[in-house]
Amino acid sequence: MPRGISRNFRVSSGPSLGLPLLVVLALVVGVAPAYDGQLTPAALHDAYVLGQRNDQATAAFLSPYVKQLTDRAADPHIAEIEILTPFAQVVDQSRSLTSGYSEQQAAQDYHQRGDTILVRVLLMLPAAYPKDQSNPETSSPASSRLSSTEQNSALRPENFWQNFRFTLKQHGKVVQTKSIHNKPVHSTPTPDAPAVLDGATVWLEYDAKDIASEETTIEVMTPESKTIRAVFDLKKLR
Repeated sequence: MPRGISRNFRVSSGPSLGLPLLVVLALVVGVAPAYDGQLTPAALHDAYVLGQRNDQATAAFLSPYVKQLTDRAADPHIAEIEILTPFAQVVDQSRSLTSGYSEQQAAQDYHQRGDTILVRVLLMLPAAYPKDQSNPETSSPASSRLSSTEQNSALRPENFWQNFRFTLKQHGKVVQTKSIHNKPVHSTPTPDAPAVLDGATVWLEYDAKDIASEETTIEVMTPESKTIRAVFDLKKLR
């Protein structure tokens, strides 16, 4: 998994930013018709500073880069799909390392990582979702145990994510990945129950020079051959 990439949007508490937030976003986003495939020193500085703020402006900037799939009827296994440009990667890493993380370190990490596009897919096993308490059939303990056993029996091994197929397309053409990484997601253990496998985070890495500033579709095919899509317009991202 790429070093330093954070997964939790942490928004600091405080008064509404109002106009300052809009000014910051306007300066960061600008009017460029394309994402930054290669960062200039000025762009790198902007990304580092925005990440170090780790406030509402940071969260607002990163929000368009992630799609949360809340319709469980569509597919209960895919929770989020996110795309990170080189600029967004610097912002994301900077906001997760606000204590003692220097701009020089951010520049070193960027050059070591190279100009890449990262796609993150969060897969959650059905048993990890809260049960619908309004439905007696799904909220009863026996039904819950049966549902968990039936739905997860073939998915419980930590390599269950390999039963999914991940594709990035532009104009219907598939772009090849440079690498694929995964990290298991486990529940928090309690005194009464050990940690169990809840899902997996899958990272797909692409060479930025292979990704145009155009509409980009991320497709995930489930083990049941159902295809879930998330569309990002890279012309509107930095």
